[in-house]
Amino acid sequence: MPEQRPIDRALFREGEDGSTVFFPWGLGHRGYRLPDDAARQRASRAASWLLASVLAIATWTAHALQPLLGGEGGFGAALEALAAPAAALVLVLVAYAVWVSRFVERCHESDLRMSPEERLREAAEIAEPGKLAVAGAATCGLSGLLVWLEPGAWWLGALGVAVGVGLVWWSMLLRRAAAESGRPVR
Repeated sequence: MPEQRPIDRALFREGEDGSTVFFPWGLGHRGYRLPDDAARQRASRAASWLLASVLAIATWTAHALQPLLGGEGGFGAALEALAAPAAALVLVLVAYAVWVSRFVERCHESDLRMSPEERLREAAEIAEPGKLAVAGAATCGLSGLLVWLEPGAWWLGALGVAVGVGLVWWSMLLRRAAAESGRPVR
């Protein structure tokens, strides 16, 4: 069996009856049994489109914020630079939500549910908590360096520190989930 793409692993599961269950909003939400492989391919393409769109908007956002790294403009200029990418993100999410609502009309709701503990254990199998903690600590350190080199970009440094702390916190949750499942922690 070929290796599953991460996007597929995050949104699809096999039901007890052998059917494919699609979780359009992630494994923590309601799932729908897909009637055939063609429906799975359509759902996979839509989820890939959503992810690609979000990544493109993130790149656009970084480009829009780049001129502000010199410390000129401040918080108000940052909000102004974020307005168009935020509007695009809202449009993409609304388009996906409309697509999902129309797509699942033809599907039956599934009883398959994944508990938060199951999702954490699975995430711990994929991500190495130790590497995630190092990435979080590095993000915090580089964000602090940014603020030291460019004090006017304090808001970007604060955002980086928040992301880094979040990664470290996530690594602790994954480490605990891996330890509870008896899996060796890396």
